[in-house]
Amino acid sequence: MALLTDRAARQRLTENDISELTRRATASTFLADNLTPRQLEGIDHVVRLSAATAFGACDNAHQMLAAAFIEDRLAGYVIATVHSPDSRELDWLMVDPDFHGRGVAADLMRAGMDWLDTDKPMWLNVVRHNRRAIHFYERFGFIIDRKAVTSFGMPQYIMCRRKDGAAA
Repeated sequence: MALLTDRAARQRLTENDISELTRRATASTFLADNLTPRQLEGIDHVVRLSAATAFGACDNAHQMLAAAFIEDRLAGYVIATVHSPDSRELDWLMVDPDFHGRGVAADLMRAGMDWLDTDKPMWLNVVRHNRRAIHFYERFGFIIDRKAVTSFGMPQYIMCRRKDGAAA
C-alpha cells in the first residue's frame, strides 16, 4: 500500500476518484432503511463536496489529506483538521468497501492521528448506526461523548480521545 499526503496525493487524484470513492463508502456505511429524504440528501451533499474538501485540505496549513493506494487504485483517504489548539478533528475517513478488512482504515487512522499529534486530545463524528466504525474507533481510544450534540442531518455521535491516548 502506498500512502501519499497533501500535494503528492493531490497530484495522483482526480475529482472523480474522490467523489466516486466517497459515494461507494457512504453507500456501504451511511445508508440504512429508515433514513428520511433529508438525510439521504445529506449523504448526496457529502459526496458532492468531497473532492473540493479533499483538495482544499492539501493547501490548508490546518489540514492534512492522506490517500491510500493499492495497485494504483484509490483505497481510501483521511482528512485531519486542527480547528484550534484544543480542537483537533479526524474530519473524514473514507475507505472503498472493496478494501475493507485490508488495513487501509487503520493506516489512514494512524496517519491522521499522528498528524494531529497523538499526545493531544482529538475528536471525530460517526454515524450512529455504523457499529463497525464505532468499534473501529474504540480500538484507537475513542469513546462516545453522550453530552455532545451535532447539527448534521444524519444521526451521529461525537467520539473523543484524551491526550494521553485514553478514551475521554
